[in-house]
Amino acid sequence: MQTVTITLGKKSQVVIPKKAREAIGVKEGSKATLMYEPGRIVIMGDPKTYGSLLRGLGKEIWKGNGDKHLEKERASWDRD
Repeated sequence: MQTVTITLGKKSQVVIPKKAREAIGVKEGSKATLMYEPGRIVIMGDPKTYGSLLRGLGKEIWKGNGDKHLEKERASWDRD
């Protein structure tokens, strides 16, 4: 994660530096999500589609043995 110092302008507005905008994939008119808690703010560019956001989620769980796990689960099904 990169860090950059910004300055609040009038009405507490901020300018997101170009490198940061590029890193989160936003440009003028783009939507972004701002999450905050005491002492911390995180800005994330909104995905083009939420499917693209979820794509690959949990892939590390299945790394290397997904087929074996699937075969084992299917074999355990009750087949009447």
